[in-house]
Amino acid sequence: MAEILVLVLKTAFAIVLIATSARFLAQFGRPDPRNPIADTTIRISQPFMGPLRRVVPGVAGFDISGLVVIWAAQAILAALLMGLVYNNNPTDFLGPLLVGALFATLGLILEVLRWSMIIVAIGSWLAGGQPNPLLGFLAQMIEPFVAPFRKLNLQVGVLDLSYILAFMVLYIVKMMLVGVAASTIGNIRILFVGL
Repeated sequence: MAEILVLVLKTAFAIVLIATSARFLAQFGRPDPRNPIADTTIRISQPFMGPLRRVVPGVAGFDISGLVVIWAAQAILAALLMGLVYNNNPTDFLGPLLVGALFATLGLILEVLRWSMIIVAIGSWLAGGQPNPLLGFLAQMIEPFVAPFRKLNLQVGVLDLSYILAFMVLYIVKMMLVGVAASTIGNIRILFVGL
């Protein structure tokens, strides 16, 4: 029964967390807001970000409320799992839970970027040049993170090695983050999404 509860809670939170992460990352690439995928991420994240946007100021034109929502949701999820599934008092672990939520926020953003890159790379081959709302949204979302690697001129025929290099850098950063998280918060990292 505990495994089912973990699955249900993590899935429900993951939907909101991934949509909010995509909405936050989309600010950098400015995808077309009429794209149905952009609209979906807004609809999923708006009930959580909307009220917070009134009190959390933006920084340099970027909406920071998404990061706050991701961090708070990660902490709430971990506290729920700790209390309901593992029968521990979450307040006894408040410090590690809050720090773990910060690691998980960064880890989730890196994970959304990495999976978006995989989906765009594979999807562009399968779509055969046909327009696709998901691929269009994700490609615009990740472009600001791939663009610095494109400046290295790593195009070999039809193969764009800048994607591979960007993916490897994200993977290495994620591995380092997970290592630091594991040494800082220990086994409770399994309570979060993205670590």
